[in-house]
Amino acid sequence: MRIFAESEFRAAAQGQLARMQREVDAEPKNRLLNVNETEYLEYLVEEYRIEPMVFDWDGMNLTDREDMIPAERFPMYFNVYAGKRYPKQVVTYHLPFTGEADLLKMSPSTHLMWSAEVQVSRGEVSFDIINWSDKAEDMTREAQGLINGIRSQSDYLAADVAEFNRSLPAVCQQAVSARKKQHLQQSNLLESLGVAVRRSDRTPETFAVPSVRRKVIVKPTAPDKAFAPEPTLDATLYTDILKLCRGTGIEMERHPSIYADKDEETLRDHFIMVLSPHFDSVTGETFNRSGKTDILVRHESSNVFVAECKFWSGAKGFHEAIDQALGYLTWRDSKAAVILFVRNKSLGPVLDQIEPAAASHPCYVSTAAGGDEGWFNFNFHLLKDSTRGVSLAILCFHLPPM
Repeated sequence: MRIFAESEFRAAAQGQLARMQREVDAEPKNRLLNVNETEYLEYLVEEYRIEPMVFDWDGMNLTDREDMIPAERFPMYFNVYAGKRYPKQVVTYHLPFTGEADLLKMSPSTHLMWSAEVQVSRGEVSFDIINWSDKAEDMTREAQGLINGIRSQSDYLAADVAEFNRSLPAVCQQAVSARKKQHLQQSNLLESLGVAVRRSDRTPETFAVPSVRRKVIVKPTAPDKAFAPEPTLDATLYTDILKLCRGTGIEMERHPSIYADKDEETLRDHFIMVLSPHFDSVTGETFNRSGKTDILVRHESSNVFVAECKFWSGAKGFHEAIDQALGYLTWRDSKAAVILFVRNKSLGPVLDQIEPAAASHPCYVSTAAGGDEGWFNFNFHLLKDSTRGVSLAILCFHLPPM
């Protein structure tokens, strides 16, 4: 096999994205609209990412044998006869690798005009060096030239793979969003015609089973009932709310003598006092109180944002606070926050527990990019409906007792 010479990585990457787009386009409308988008996007990214190829340079090893070499392969200075074969020592270099073996066939976007004939078996590239001169330095020089070529080409290819995988989540998000928008526009058009719409006989009843390649990837399920649009809190507004909460908590930390002995309800009321003037007149929605500690943004009879204010009491109490926040939500793509007041002497050990504690919750989906220190972002789903995603922020503030 001639490595890095049979096809271009650019073409393979475009083909991978085309297959992803075809799968998204083929999803039944209602299932695509109902599916938990975070989980579905994670599935697409995992299904269509390219496994990078990594060579184990430290694990390279040698074997040798004696082969009968055709006269035509001998250097000119040998006195041999055409058509005959002569015995020569052959040293084989074995270079282990992990990842996608098909990448060995592809030339990277930035590459040397270089290729070589090698053998590829499961998890290993090997090439032969013939001992022509009985001089180790001659064999080492020839082998090093091949090794340098493989290393350079594979480094360029690894950069291409990393860039493809880095951009894949955004491309998947764009594909899903565009397809959902198209479905919603078509539904609105049908409804505006004023005639009963009959279900197409060609609509698939189930998800297509994804092809199994190197690992089993679980595709999220979703009901195929008619999709009903639901209100959602704008992502920018959600971030603004969190930033105000963050700023409020920082001010509390700066004045420990004022807030150190306050209970959860009093601290919660201070957040409501800060939040209400900023958003009530702008959005037409109100921050409410319900129960003992929660902060709510309501739309009609349901909540689109919930914040729970709790003192940190360990992972169990943290899970209870998450359950309480999730329990107040019903809409798809809801937003939530848990505001934690830490009474411990040191904040650091508590911050170290947040991510593993969140990941162990049964409704946890994934970890998102965080904010400043003490600000964590996660994707969860509702307690009783895994198709309905929740953006959950955790804000931690240090209020040790005086």
